[in-house]
Amino acid sequence: MAKMKVLALSYLFPNTEQPNHGIFVYNRLNALSKYVDIKVINPIPWSPIHSKLSQYVYLERIPEKITLGNLEVFHPRFFSIPKYLKTLEAFSYKLAVKRILTNELKTYEFDLIDLHWTYPDLPTGHFLSRAHHKPYLVSLRGYEAFHIPDPGFRKNIVKHYLKQADQIIALSHDLKKVSIGLGAAEEKHQVIRNGVDTERFGFISKNDARKKLNIPATEKVIISIGRIVKPKGFDLIINALPEIIEKSTCKDIKLYIIGTPDPADDFTGELKGMIAKLKLENNVVFQGGVANQELVDWYNAADVFCLASRGEGSPNVLTEALSCGCPSVATDVGAVKEIIESEPNIGECVPSDDSASLGLALSNVLGRDYQREQNAMVFSRYNWDWCAQKVLDVYKTAIENPIK
Repeated sequence: MAKMKVLALSYLFPNTEQPNHGIFVYNRLNALSKYVDIKVINPIPWSPIHSKLSQYVYLERIPEKITLGNLEVFHPRFFSIPKYLKTLEAFSYKLAVKRILTNELKTYEFDLIDLHWTYPDLPTGHFLSRAHHKPYLVSLRGYEAFHIPDPGFRKNIVKHYLKQADQIIALSHDLKKVSIGLGAAEEKHQVIRNGVDTERFGFISKNDARKKLNIPATEKVIISIGRIVKPKGFDLIINALPEIIEKSTCKDIKLYIIGTPDPADDFTGELKGMIAKLKLENNVVFQGGVANQELVDWYNAADVFCLASRGEGSPNVLTEALSCGCPSVATDVGAVKEIIESEPNIGECVPSDDSASLGLALSNVLGRDYQREQNAMVFSRYNWDWCAQKVLDVYKTAIENPIK
């Protein structure tokens, strides 16, 4: 029996210059490639001024075509003016995708269109669906996908085309609720959270991990990972630290913040101001960026992983930590509650934007013993193949029982 053929479009996807950009999209599609034939189109923004702006020069170095894992990936350019006239991208993005289908993929007769972002993917996916008489589905990966607070017409465009999609995969029940609230039919939705790369993230002894990172065995270590912006909630952890230290029998407690500032929304100054005010200079370390493949050492070296975000879809960092057996405390956003409650005794889920609850949970977890190796083994069932098989069922439904 011939394999199903899938055309995947994604505004978010790794490339040679940004190997971790949208890595969760790659991980899902690469896992699916075991079961279906997939071609990926990831258009890259372009304009005459991109090469003259230092923050965008790297885009010119991305090749037009690469093979990544088991996937053939095309990177056509689409006209885009940084920060302005975003509504026009619905047209230029569509033209870029059409060029690939007219040339490199002119003999590729796909059965399904799989979209991994909403804008500008949705208008293009809808156009291709009508032109080729094939169903399309879209994945909702976070609140940003709805473009609700954004200026311009993007939020209206997303709302319109969500209603037209044959199937919708939401990474959490919260995202599903928002989508239904915008008018998309409930029966089109499936909730499937991200998997985790269990080949990369697994248990190693805490002592070995700490030796590699030069972290003293006597420290109680909290780690938190993400871009240094306010929505990630690092301020909530810092605000809770004095009470955590006071309650603990170990006074050598360290919070390692792993991540880099966002040039457009850097929150580092505010965090450092809080640290100085609370006299926590010896308790907080800004570790900077860490390569994804090196995070396994940090998860295993930590006593607890903390995700204090004010908003998420299906956070990879949480599933990576749990896959290493690291007990975790995370705020109740996106798919977090489903993840934490999927197995017993792996951590705690607390209300979002609540520093007191976060601090209490961190103190509780730091004071308990966990079966880390056993927890890592149990959580490894939620790998990307587990996710891929769930998505494959949605593919089949979209083709065999389209809902309009």
